[in-house]
Amino acid sequence: MQEKMEKGKESPEVTTPPEGGWGWMVVAGCFLATICTRAVTRCVAMFFVEFQLHFERDYSTTAWIHSLIDCTTMFCAPLGSFLADRLSCRATMMLGGLMSSIGLVLSCFASRLEHLYVSLGILAGVGFALNFTPSIAMVGRYFSEKKALAYGIALSGSGIGTFILAPVIQLLIDQYSWRGAMLVLGGFVSNLCVCGALMRPVQPRTGQRAGQSDVGDVEQEVDAKEEPSGHGVEDPKSLEISSFSRTQSLLIANGALQSCELEERQLPPGKVALPANGPEAGSTDIKLAECILLGKKLTANMLGELQVSDAKLTKRVQDVHNAKGEDVNSPGCCRWLQPRRDFGFLLIPDFMIWSLSFLFMAYACSTPVVYLVPYAISQGVESKQAAFLMSIFGISGIVGNITFGWIADRKCLNRYRMLSFMVSVAVEGLCCWSLPLLHSFAPLALFAVVYGYFEGAYVALIPVVTSDAVGSDYLNSALGVVYFLHAIPYLVSPPIGGWLVDVTGNYAGTFFLSGTTFIFSSVVLAVAMLVRHSWKTSLSCLKRAECQQDII
Repeated sequence: MQEKMEKGKESPEVTTPPEGGWGWMVVAGCFLATICTRAVTRCVAMFFVEFQLHFERDYSTTAWIHSLIDCTTMFCAPLGSFLADRLSCRATMMLGGLMSSIGLVLSCFASRLEHLYVSLGILAGVGFALNFTPSIAMVGRYFSEKKALAYGIALSGSGIGTFILAPVIQLLIDQYSWRGAMLVLGGFVSNLCVCGALMRPVQPRTGQRAGQSDVGDVEQEVDAKEEPSGHGVEDPKSLEISSFSRTQSLLIANGALQSCELEERQLPPGKVALPANGPEAGSTDIKLAECILLGKKLTANMLGELQVSDAKLTKRVQDVHNAKGEDVNSPGCCRWLQPRRDFGFLLIPDFMIWSLSFLFMAYACSTPVVYLVPYAISQGVESKQAAFLMSIFGISGIVGNITFGWIADRKCLNRYRMLSFMVSVAVEGLCCWSLPLLHSFAPLALFAVVYGYFEGAYVALIPVVTSDAVGSDYLNSALGVVYFLHAIPYLVSPPIGGWLVDVTGNYAGTFFLSGTTFIFSSVVLAVAMLVRHSWKTSLSCLKRAECQQDII
């Protein structure tokens, strides 16, 4: 009886992804959050020329604004994951929405470029970080079989937002100057608080109920043992079972109170008796121990056995906490950070290779976005047409998000997700190498279509491949680390690209370096896949040889 009850108590809560329902509202919230974070960050490039002319600075110095906002967003991504795990995704995203809105509003009052470094680059960047990672991780908690499609729809907000916001921001700049446009953006970004309100936690479907069913099984066994052989009539003082939250709570059978020399239905302070019948019966959770008192008397021996059992259960709970890397005696604030629980995925080989490739990809991806509009203007393209290139870039990304998300969900193609990511990154590198050869609007529009499509593809695959590498349990923390790896590349790549433009007087070196790092990122994954395939082939041959030797 005791073993079955303990087995039921130790069964963990399991949250099964609902595969729909409120999950689609979470996808909608993540979609809007992506517009307010990644699309707005992209469209900061629309202010590049305005900042350069207003503050009379060179390319490299002005590029630090975009570098800081991207770097801060990714650098603080683990902070967003940490707060979402310890507080909630809802509270974290609302706090981030407030911070980013304040940062954008303060930016419209900047009198020096350095003021934008702080308000737009750091304050708004931290606010974006507190929204980006928790919203993406929440989608993964609601979907499993449709995960890639859900991510494709949610992350397509970056493309749709760019498509809509790019011409709107250019219109606002023409009508109200860059300060008025920044003020309007600040009000728009406050919608992140609404996105946070949609992030309702997934309710567990199993777990403690299993423990309650086990107690029911114990009750049936006790009734069978108490029933006299050959008779089908139950004992009038049958066993009554209730579960209690507190260790020293007692379940007292009919008539036991009088045997304990207590007044009827009264207990000393500190003891609790719940009714055995009615809506309150069995409503509380089983925590550490249930004491089933059979018969009419509470003897000293029974109470002594209860204390021994309670001590054993306490020891077992301590052993479970120690196995999880938790200190049960530590203060609550120290339990917030459990290294083995939160960062155990860092030593997984697949994740290590994935992270190395991601470093090179992160360096390459920001440069074309920052310098596409300035490059088009330098080639004689009108400012409105140059802004429309960003819209084309965004709408192509939408198609890439959804199509690759749908393809990656096909069961026959699940194992090719990493290969799809690798091919998408390689195509991005080839596009960057070809960009300096394009000198008019039509070929630049074609570049925006191809580059935007494959960027949407690999952006949708990032959380999917990460989940495949580390599992859903580590997804929130792993995404924080993955986006954290964007930080340093995002910080240094636009200034380095601007420095190359200042030194050489053209954009060829900037785009060539970006394309090379894209290709190198793809090569790292290709080498890893070939090594793994060779290792599996060798292992298979070795096992086959051992089997043949055993037969001989």
